[in-house]
Amino acid sequence: MSVTTKNPVCQQSLKLLSDYWTMLIIDKLSDRPMRFRDLEQQIEDVNTATLTTRLKNMTAVGLVVRIEQSRADVTYELTELGKQAVPILNAVNNFSDYTEKHVAKK
Repeated sequence: MSVTTKNPVCQQSLKLLSDYWTMLIIDKLSDRPMRFRDLEQQIEDVNTATLTTRLKNMTAVGLVVRIEQSRADVTYELTELGKQAVPILNAVNNFSDYTEKHVAKK
């Protein structure tokens, strides 16, 4: 049985979580809420437009909440749903460690 072909919600989730920038944002926000500028500085090679788009998309689907204290004071924080993606990111990281040790040597 192929979960991805039988469950459209699973397909959407895989598409969302397979995005490189989305996963990097989740990684950075897993430590603490951050301002846009801090995220931009922490995520190497991300441009402003990409970060803006991903944060808007992540907010729209409920992975991130945008907290605006004032126009100059806005932070982004993972929601409970967003926090559920952290173990997935950790699993991908562990998988890459495995592939580096075992698959790359063949």
